[in-house]
Amino acid sequence: LPGLGVTGIINGVRYFGGNKRLMEEKGIPAKRYPEFENAGKTPLYFGTEAGILLGVIAAADILKSDSSEAVAHMRNLGLNVVMLTGDNAKTADAIARKAGVDKVISDVLPADKASVIAKLQAEGKKVLMVGDGINDAPALATADIGIAMGGGTDVAIESADITLMREDLLLISKQNMTER
Repeated sequence: LPGLGVTGIINGVRYFGGNKRLMEEKGIPAKRYPEFENAGKTPLYFGTEAGILLGVIAAADILKSDSSEAVAHMRNLGLNVVMLTGDNAKTADAIARKAGVDKVISDVLPADKASVIAKLQAEGKKVLMVGDGINDAPALATADIGIAMGGGTDVAIESADITLMREDLLLISKQNMTER
């Protein structure tokens, strides 16, 4: 279920696993967990078609050790760094703070990422998009320059203009890359 989670049937019972939005759509009671969100973790909910919440776990992307330095380099070059994510606002803000990113566009469904890029372009901005997942592929293709991380999904790599062969975010802000 793009941007929401997954579903499956076990022994004739349909189960759901995903974000709070999915639980709400399926009538499964799910409260917010600000303690997870404030720590940059995403709550993942699990429930049944009968409206029963089975449990919640917290998942977190590990911030790459060079993320803050790469963002600082890009900002020093005069670039506006924006985080575009499907994560909820609180989780995204916590991660952005750690990385030094000023602007966050959160709660974006995978199908809408390319629309956000197109909107920024319509405002006269040149957009360089960095991504590595299936959900990033349309946005990578829409951006003026799409950069895929070498360890990313095949579809992200195929959609991008440039693929970094190393998982090194500092390569994006190196002088020879930014002169183009």
